[in-house]
Amino acid sequence: MGKTRASDPIGKFFARYNQFDYDPHSEAWSEYHRMCAFFNWKKDCKKERAANTLFRDAIVAQFGCLYGVDENKLATLQRLCEKLEVFPVPQSVTSCKKAISKVHVNIMDFIDSERTGVPIRIFGSLSQLRRYTVDNDKIFPKRQARKSALLRYLLRRIL
Repeated sequence: MGKTRASDPIGKFFARYNQFDYDPHSEAWSEYHRMCAFFNWKKDCKKERAANTLFRDAIVAQFGCLYGVDENKLATLQRLCEKLEVFPVPQSVTSCKKAISKVHVNIMDFIDSERTGVPIRIFGSLSQLRRYTVDNDKIFPKRQARKSALLRYLLRRIL
């Protein structure tokens, strides 16, 4: 892998831990867990909690870089609708927000899809999303998701 570093917010997060050999082509969540194992951090130890907060902030920043931050900009919402496979794409801000709120995707996977090229998985129901998210430990804290006005439209009650 070498010492390849991505210049996106996720890459910058991993660059803080330069002893870790980060692979920018792998899922960020998998790389985070691999990094924790590399440093021998146990879940919820002080160092892991601090890194986890920074990692999730990087995920929010990554989302902002990819899709923007303005929840009232029609072009931004329409791009998000396209990525979420909402067709026909709504023609108003309100319609876009309603459509986005009805689509169930895992936030971590959604953001990673731009980096990895893996198509996003759209779940048919909240219960399917919930099961997948819990089983794969890909829960995104609402406190951090709410830091992005746009990202919160993808937020679902998982626990």
